Amino acid sequence: MSRILVLLLCLRLALGAGPVWAGAWPRDEGETFLSFGGNVALFGGAMRPVHYDPMFYAEHGLTARLTLGIDGYTADAGTAGSLFAWLRLPWRPGDGDDVWAVSTGLGATLLPDGTHEATTRLGLHWGRGLESGWLALDAQGQLGVTRLSHQAKIEATWGHKITPLWTGLFQGQAGYGLSGDLYAKLGASVIWHTTETFDLRLGLTRAMTGDRGGGLTLESWWRF
Repeated sequence: MSRILVLLLCLRLALGAGPVWAGAWPRDEGETFLSFGGNVALFGGAMRPVHYDPMFYAEHGLTARLTLGIDGYTADAGTAGSLFAWLRLPWRPGDGDDVWAVSTGLGATLLPDGTHEATTRLGLHWGRGLESGWLALDAQGQLGVTRLSHQAKIEATWGHKITPLWTGLFQGQAGYGLSGDLYAKLGASVIWHTTETFDLRLGLTRAMTGDRGGGLTLESWWRF
């Protein structure tokens, strides 16, 4: 199960845009997780909604339930991006097989005209552990505090442990951006558990909207 909880940190990475979502499970008290990566190759003329999309993500368990995090990314060929600090708190922990959590954050969003706006963020997270994997749903909304820019997204994830060294990850994501455009993506990847504290993920992402291009994604994850 510890492997599953670590892998949930990469819910957002596999689709190559925006900050990673850590799912409903809290980070253990005193534990830190750090990740960065992005798409290292593009195909099919990918520009929007899939591009190189570099990102970083870090979180730390403040208590057994409260997790503090920071994330940042750029997307849409550098015309979109954000930087956020946030807190996540489980809701109804231990209620059967389901785990729920809420998250809230404050940061800055890069707008299409090149300016930045202070932005609030709210997330709702659900997860369920399976015998050899997990299921998860993550929803997130953002609202600017001055110009009231807004965007939202939802993502579904299924993870499956193939062997002690390898795990498969399958995802679908849909949402709307700052300009009101709707988008959807699909992603599949494999995770190589190199050591107890370091993993690598290699994945493919394909846009179902926009230019319908895709990307090859590579990320590294550390736990300490």
